[in-house]
Amino acid sequence: MIDGAIGQAGFVEIDDERLRRAEAKLLLWRLDQIPGPVSGNKTFKLLPGLDEALRHGASGVASFGGAWSNHLHALASLGKARNVKTLGLVRGDADAPRSAMLQDAVAWGMTLHFLSRSDYRQRFNPEFLAQLQAQFPHYYWLPEGGSNLAGVRGCAALGEALSGVLEDGDIVALPCGTGGTLAGLLSGLSVGPEPEMRIVGYAALKGADFLEADVRRWQVELGACSPIWSIDHRFHGGGYGKCSRELKAFILDFYQCHRVALDPIYNGKMLWGIYQQLAAGEFNGKRIIALHTGGVQGLRGYPDLFANMTQMGFKSLQERL
Repeated sequence: MIDGAIGQAGFVEIDDERLRRAEAKLLLWRLDQIPGPVSGNKTFKLLPGLDEALRHGASGVASFGGAWSNHLHALASLGKARNVKTLGLVRGDADAPRSAMLQDAVAWGMTLHFLSRSDYRQRFNPEFLAQLQAQFPHYYWLPEGGSNLAGVRGCAALGEALSGVLEDGDIVALPCGTGGTLAGLLSGLSVGPEPEMRIVGYAALKGADFLEADVRRWQVELGACSPIWSIDHRFHGGGYGKCSRELKAFILDFYQCHRVALDPIYNGKMLWGIYQQLAAGEFNGKRIIALHTGGVQGLRGYPDLFANMTQMGFKSLQERL
Protein backbone atom coordinates (compact mmCIF):
# COMPACT_ATOMS: atom_id res chain seq x y z
CA MET A 1 0.00 0.00 0.00
CA ILE A 2 2.90 2.36 0.76
CA ASP A 3 4.43 1.75 -2.67
CA GLY A 4 1.10 2.58 -4.30
CA ALA A 5 0.81 5.78 -2.26
CA ILE A 6 4.20 7.00 -3.51
CA GLY A 7 2.92 6.84 -7.07
CA GLN A 8 -0.01 9.12 -6.19
CA ALA A 9 2.25 12.00 -5.12
CA GLY A 10 3.44 14.17 -7.98
CA PHE A 11 6.04 16.91 -8.25
CA VAL A 12 4.89 20.46 -9.00
CA GLU A 13 7.37 23.12 -10.08
CA ILE A 14 6.81 26.44 -8.33
CA ASP A 15 7.75 29.48 -10.38
CA ASP A 16 7.78 33.09 -9.24
CA GLU A 17 9.94 36.19 -9.31
CA ARG A 18 11.64 35.42 -6.00
CA LEU A 19 12.90 32.10 -7.31
CA ARG A 20 13.95 33.61 -10.64
CA ARG A 21 15.95 36.33 -8.88
CA ALA A 22 17.87 33.64 -7.00
CA GLU A 23 18.21 31.56 -10.19
CA ALA A 24 16.77 28.72 -8.13
CA LYS A 25 14.19 26.04 -8.83
CA LEU A 26 11.60 24.73 -6.39
CA LEU A 27 9.86 21.39 -6.81
CA LEU A 28 7.05 20.66 -4.36
CA TRP A 29 6.47 16.95 -3.74
CA ARG A 30 2.71 16.83 -3.14
CA LEU A 31 2.44 14.06 -0.56
CA ASP A 32 -0.65 15.91 0.66
CA GLN A 33 -2.49 14.77 -2.46
CA ILE A 34 -2.23 11.05 -1.72
CA PRO A 35 -5.84 9.77 -1.73
CA GLY A 36 -7.27 7.61 1.01
CA PRO A 37 -7.92 7.80 4.75
CA VAL A 38 -4.51 9.37 5.46
CA SER A 39 -2.18 11.45 3.34
CA GLY A 40 1.17 13.18 3.58
CA ASN A 41 3.92 11.69 5.71
CA LYS A 42 1.27 10.05 7.96
CA THR A 43 0.69 7.51 5.18
CA PHE A 44 4.20 6.18 5.70
CA LYS A 45 4.39 6.54 9.50
CA LEU A 46 1.03 5.10 10.54
CA LEU A 47 0.40 2.21 8.16
CA PRO A 48 3.42 0.19 9.41
CA GLY A 49 2.48 0.93 13.02
CA LEU A 50 -1.07 -0.27 12.47
CA ASP A 51 0.13 -3.42 10.73
CA GLU A 52 2.51 -4.12 13.62
CA ALA A 53 -0.31 -3.63 16.13
CA LEU A 54 -2.45 -6.20 14.31
CA ARG A 55 0.45 -8.66 14.16
CA HIS A 56 0.77 -8.35 17.95
CA GLY A 57 -2.92 -9.20 18.33
CA ALA A 58 -3.86 -5.82 19.77
CA SER A 59 -7.53 -4.90 19.92
CA GLY A 60 -6.78 -1.27 19.07
CA VAL A 61 -4.17 1.45 18.77
CA ALA A 62 -3.60 4.22 21.32
CA SER A 63 -1.49 7.35 21.06
CA PHE A 64 -0.93 10.87 22.36
CA GLY A 65 -1.52 14.36 20.99
CA GLY A 66 -2.91 17.82 21.54
CA ALA A 67 -6.34 19.15 20.65
CA TRP A 68 -5.15 19.98 17.11
CA SER A 69 -2.98 16.91 16.58
CA ASN A 70 -2.56 15.87 12.94
CA HIS A 71 -1.35 12.54 14.26
CA LEU A 72 -4.50 11.70 16.25
CA HIS A 73 -6.65 12.97 13.38
CA ALA A 74 -4.89 10.67 10.91
CA LEU A 75 -4.92 7.73 13.33
CA ALA A 76 -8.68 8.05 13.85
CA SER A 77 -9.28 8.19 10.09
CA LEU A 78 -7.10 5.16 9.47
CA GLY A 79 -8.76 3.25 12.30
CA LYS A 80 -12.18 3.90 10.80
CA ALA A 81 -11.00 2.77 7.36
CA ARG A 82 -9.44 -0.43 8.75
CA ASN A 83 -12.15 -1.10 11.37
CA VAL A 84 -9.61 -0.87 14.20
CA LYS A 85 -10.38 0.76 17.55
CA THR A 86 -8.41 3.91 18.33
CA LEU A 87 -7.76 5.71 21.61
CA GLY A 88 -6.48 9.27 21.81
CA LEU A 89 -4.73 10.49 24.96
CA VAL A 90 -5.31 14.22 24.63
CA ARG A 91 -3.48 17.04 26.40
CA GLY A 92 -6.19 19.34 27.70
CA ASP A 93 -9.43 19.75 29.60
CA ALA A 94 -12.28 17.35 28.88
CA ASP A 95 -14.78 20.15 29.52
CA ALA A 96 -13.21 22.54 27.00
CA PRO A 97 -14.88 22.95 23.58
CA ARG A 98 -13.69 20.25 21.18
CA SER A 99 -11.46 21.35 18.34
CA ALA A 100 -12.54 20.55 14.77
CA MET A 101 -9.80 17.90 14.68
CA LEU A 102 -11.12 16.14 17.79
CA GLN A 103 -14.69 16.37 16.50
CA ASP A 104 -13.55 14.56 13.35
CA ALA A 105 -11.70 11.95 15.43
CA VAL A 106 -14.76 11.20 17.57
CA ALA A 107 -16.97 11.02 14.47
CA TRP A 108 -14.55 8.43 13.09
CA GLY A 109 -14.85 6.32 16.25
CA MET A 110 -11.85 7.38 18.34
CA THR A 111 -12.26 7.25 22.11
CA LEU A 112 -10.75 10.29 23.84
CA HIS A 113 -9.10 10.32 27.27
CA PHE A 114 -7.95 13.71 28.49
CA LEU A 115 -4.78 14.32 30.49
CA SER A 116 -3.81 17.41 32.43
CA ARG A 117 -0.71 19.21 31.18
CA SER A 118 1.31 17.92 34.13
CA ASP A 119 0.21 14.33 33.49
CA TYR A 120 0.81 14.71 29.77
CA ARG A 121 4.44 15.63 30.45
CA GLN A 122 4.85 12.18 32.03
CA ARG A 123 3.95 10.32 28.83
CA PHE A 124 7.57 9.12 28.49
CA ASN A 125 7.69 7.96 32.13
CA PRO A 126 7.58 4.11 32.10
CA GLU A 127 5.61 3.92 35.35
CA PHE A 128 3.00 6.43 34.20
CA LEU A 129 2.71 4.70 30.83
CA ALA A 130 2.27 1.36 32.56
CA GLN A 131 -0.63 2.81 34.57
CA LEU A 132 -2.32 3.97 31.37
CA GLN A 133 -1.73 0.61 29.72
CA ALA A 134 -3.33 -1.12 32.69
CA GLN A 135 -6.29 1.26 32.49
CA PHE A 136 -6.67 0.59 28.75
CA PRO A 137 -5.48 -3.00 28.19
CA HIS A 138 -4.97 -4.75 24.86
CA TYR A 139 -4.06 -1.58 22.98
CA TYR A 140 -0.89 -1.16 20.94
CA TRP A 141 0.71 2.11 22.01
CA LEU A 142 2.22 4.47 19.46
CA PRO A 143 4.37 7.41 20.59
CA GLU A 144 3.25 10.97 19.97
CA GLY A 145 3.60 11.73 16.26
CA GLY A 146 3.76 8.03 15.36
CA SER A 147 7.57 7.98 15.31
CA ASN A 148 8.37 4.50 16.50
CA LEU A 149 10.84 2.29 14.65
CA ALA A 150 8.14 0.80 12.41
CA GLY A 151 6.93 4.27 11.40
CA VAL A 152 10.44 5.54 10.76
CA ARG A 153 11.15 2.48 8.62
CA GLY A 154 7.98 3.21 6.66
CA CYS A 155 9.32 6.65 5.80
CA ALA A 156 12.35 5.04 4.16
CA ALA A 157 10.10 4.63 1.11
CA LEU A 158 10.27 8.42 0.68
CA GLY A 159 14.04 8.37 0.41
CA GLU A 160 14.02 5.40 -1.93
CA ALA A 161 11.58 7.17 -4.24
CA LEU A 162 13.59 10.38 -4.18
CA SER A 163 16.80 8.57 -5.10
CA GLY A 164 15.60 8.26 -8.68
CA VAL A 165 15.04 11.99 -9.21
CA LEU A 166 17.88 13.66 -7.29
CA GLU A 167 20.70 15.51 -9.00
CA ASP A 168 24.07 16.73 -7.78
CA GLY A 169 23.74 19.84 -5.64
CA ASP A 170 20.05 19.39 -4.77
CA ILE A 171 18.56 20.59 -1.50
CA VAL A 172 15.85 18.33 -0.05
CA ALA A 173 13.63 20.14 2.47
CA LEU A 174 10.97 18.83 4.84
CA PRO A 175 9.26 20.03 8.03
CA CYS A 176 10.19 18.34 11.31
CA GLY A 177 8.08 17.69 14.39
CA THR A 178 9.62 14.58 15.95
CA GLY A 179 12.28 13.93 13.28
CA GLY A 180 10.92 10.48 12.41
CA THR A 181 10.12 11.32 8.79
CA LEU A 182 13.57 12.84 8.34
CA ALA A 183 15.28 9.79 9.83
CA GLY A 184 13.32 7.41 7.62
CA LEU A 185 13.94 9.47 4.49
CA LEU A 186 17.68 9.48 5.25
CA SER A 187 17.58 5.72 5.65
CA GLY A 188 15.94 5.31 2.26
CA LEU A 189 18.46 7.58 0.59
CA SER A 190 21.36 5.55 2.00
CA VAL A 191 20.43 2.55 -0.17
CA GLY A 192 22.77 2.50 -3.16
CA PRO A 193 24.82 5.29 -4.75
CA GLU A 194 23.59 8.82 -4.37
CA PRO A 195 24.40 12.25 -5.82
CA GLU A 196 25.89 14.98 -3.67
CA MET A 197 23.02 16.71 -1.93
CA ARG A 198 21.94 18.28 1.34
CA ILE A 199 18.89 17.31 3.40
CA VAL A 200 17.41 20.06 5.58
CA GLY A 201 14.71 19.57 8.19
CA TYR A 202 12.80 22.66 9.35
CA ALA A 203 11.93 22.49 13.04
CA ALA A 204 8.32 23.40 13.83
CA LEU A 205 8.99 23.62 17.56
CA LYS A 206 10.93 26.25 19.46
CA GLY A 207 13.84 24.84 21.43
CA ALA A 208 13.70 21.46 19.66
CA ASP A 209 17.35 20.70 20.38
CA PHE A 210 16.45 17.04 20.94
CA LEU A 211 15.80 16.49 17.24
CA GLU A 212 19.39 15.94 16.12
CA ALA A 213 20.03 13.33 18.83
CA ASP A 214 16.77 11.52 18.06
CA VAL A 215 17.50 11.38 14.33
CA ARG A 216 21.00 10.03 15.01
CA ARG A 217 19.55 7.39 17.36
CA TRP A 218 17.16 6.18 14.68
CA GLN A 219 19.99 6.12 12.16
CA VAL A 220 21.94 3.79 14.45
CA GLU A 221 18.89 1.55 14.94
CA LEU A 222 18.30 1.40 11.19
CA GLY A 223 21.99 0.89 10.41
CA ALA A 224 21.89 3.69 7.85
CA CYS A 225 24.80 5.66 6.44
CA SER A 226 23.08 8.78 5.28
CA PRO A 227 23.95 11.87 3.23
CA ILE A 228 24.71 15.29 4.67
CA TRP A 229 21.78 16.55 6.73
CA SER A 230 20.95 19.29 9.20
CA ILE A 231 17.98 20.79 11.02
CA ASP A 232 17.27 24.50 10.71
CA HIS A 233 15.84 25.94 13.92
CA ARG A 234 15.38 29.53 12.73
CA PHE A 235 11.86 29.43 11.32
CA HIS A 236 9.65 28.02 14.09
CA GLY A 237 7.80 31.36 14.15
CA GLY A 238 7.72 31.60 17.94
CA GLY A 239 6.87 28.00 18.76
CA TYR A 240 4.64 25.07 17.91
CA GLY A 241 1.24 26.23 16.69
CA LYS A 242 2.27 29.90 16.62
CA CYS A 243 1.38 31.76 13.46
CA SER A 244 2.66 35.31 13.17
CA ARG A 245 1.20 37.98 10.93
CA GLU A 246 4.17 37.52 8.59
CA LEU A 247 3.63 33.77 8.33
CA LYS A 248 -0.10 34.23 7.66
CA ALA A 249 0.69 36.76 4.94
CA PHE A 250 3.15 34.34 3.35
CA ILE A 251 0.66 31.45 3.36
CA LEU A 252 -2.04 33.63 1.77
CA ASP A 253 0.35 34.97 -0.84
CA PHE A 254 1.61 31.48 -1.66
CA TYR A 255 -1.94 30.22 -2.13
CA GLN A 256 -2.89 33.21 -4.27
CA CYS A 257 0.18 32.79 -6.49
CA HIS A 258 0.39 29.00 -6.71
CA ARG A 259 -2.99 27.60 -5.54
CA VAL A 260 -1.24 25.37 -3.01
CA ALA A 261 -2.59 25.37 0.55
CA LEU A 262 -0.05 25.31 3.37
CA ASP A 263 -0.71 24.62 7.03
CA PRO A 264 0.80 27.11 9.52
CA ILE A 265 2.30 24.41 11.75
CA TYR A 266 4.66 22.53 9.46
CA ASN A 267 4.68 23.17 5.71
CA GLY A 268 3.97 26.88 5.94
CA LYS A 269 6.96 27.38 8.22
CA MET A 270 9.24 25.30 6.00
CA LEU A 271 8.43 27.25 2.84
CA TRP A 272 8.42 30.57 4.71
CA GLY A 273 11.95 29.68 5.79
CA ILE A 274 13.01 28.64 2.30
CA TYR A 275 11.83 31.95 0.83
CA GLN A 276 13.70 33.90 3.50
CA GLN A 277 16.80 31.91 2.64
CA LEU A 278 16.28 32.65 -1.05
CA ALA A 279 16.09 36.37 -0.25
CA ALA A 280 19.29 36.10 1.80
CA GLY A 281 21.16 34.40 -1.06
CA GLU A 282 21.56 31.06 0.75
CA PHE A 283 20.07 29.00 -2.09
CA ASN A 284 21.28 30.87 -5.15
CA GLY A 285 21.39 28.60 -8.17
CA LYS A 286 20.05 25.61 -6.25
CA ARG A 287 17.30 23.15 -7.05
CA ILE A 288 15.15 22.62 -3.97
CA ILE A 289 12.86 19.63 -3.57
CA ALA A 290 10.43 20.34 -0.73
CA LEU A 291 8.07 17.73 0.75
CA HIS A 292 4.51 18.90 1.36
CA THR A 293 3.68 16.53 4.21
CA GLY A 294 -0.04 17.32 4.47
CA GLY A 295 -1.93 18.52 7.53
CA VAL A 296 -3.90 21.30 5.86
CA GLN A 297 -6.92 20.37 8.01
CA GLY A 298 -5.07 22.23 10.77
CA LEU A 299 -5.97 25.48 9.01
CA ARG A 300 -9.27 25.29 10.88
CA GLY A 301 -7.38 26.22 14.04
CA TYR A 302 -6.70 29.65 12.52
CA PRO A 303 -10.19 30.98 11.70
CA ASP A 304 -9.14 34.26 10.08
CA LEU A 305 -6.56 32.56 7.87
CA PHE A 306 -8.98 29.78 6.97
CA ALA A 307 -11.73 32.29 6.13
CA ASN A 308 -9.38 34.31 3.92
CA MET A 309 -8.27 31.21 2.04
CA THR A 310 -11.86 30.07 1.60
CA GLN A 311 -12.71 33.48 0.12
CA MET A 312 -9.81 32.96 -2.29
CA GLY A 313 -11.40 29.71 -3.50
CA PHE A 314 -9.89 27.07 -1.21
CA LYS A 315 -12.31 24.12 -1.12
CA SER A 316 -10.24 20.96 -1.14
CA LEU A 317 -10.32 20.61 2.63
CA GLN A 318 -14.09 20.25 2.72
CA GLU A 319 -13.96 17.79 -0.15
CA ARG A 320 -11.32 15.64 1.56
CA LEU A 321 -13.04 15.48 4.94
